[in-house]
Amino acid sequence: MNGGWSNVWTEAERFRQQYLGDRSTALPVDIFTVVELKLRLDVIPFDDLAAKYRVEAALTQDFSGLYVDAESYVFWEKGPVWKQNRLRFTVAHELGHFVLHREQANKVKFASFAQFAAYFKANDGPRYAIEQEANEFAGRLLVPVERLRECFDQFAAKAAAFMPNWQLSEDLRSKFADSIGPKFGVNAQVILARLDREDLWPSR
Repeated sequence: MNGGWSNVWTEAERFRQQYLGDRSTALPVDIFTVVELKLRLDVIPFDDLAAKYRVEAALTQDFSGLYVDAESYVFWEKGPVWKQNRLRFTVAHELGHFVLHREQANKVKFASFAQFAAYFKANDGPRYAIEQEANEFAGRLLVPVERLRECFDQFAAKAAAFMPNWQLSEDLRSKFADSIGPKFGVNAQVILARLDREDLWPSR
């Protein structure tokens, strides 16, 4: 059940192999090092980015750097786990734009950063699709399907031993997502989305 995501998945896996190499299955995915040392993007603290534009990170208009909300920037290397996990997904989402949408953005001239940010955050038509693609890229990159399947198979073997029809339990599904989210450095909602997308444990 890939829902038409084959191209996004292909690009995410190509990115993983190119920039993570031998650490392509290490968890959590070290997205921050990729940004700074592999892609050599300038990481630029941006005062009130989240307050003004409702995002914690955003690519620069020329795709040479990454703005990060100044308050969130302190979590770049350490901080409360849930906040760093949220920033990790946001940065991976921006990398989705970096990989998938650079040509589209280059065709549009923006008079200001506000216009640029609005273009990628709009929820109408093609731009909504762009956001969904970036989310899917981030999810596939941060939750390698092979590692997710390993966790699922281990859990399934234990669940089947004590609970008939265990896959019908949404509560158990949520608890599974909660339990493995920290391993991948993402919140439970990301895991739940991957279980759907990868058709491992779809929501009923």
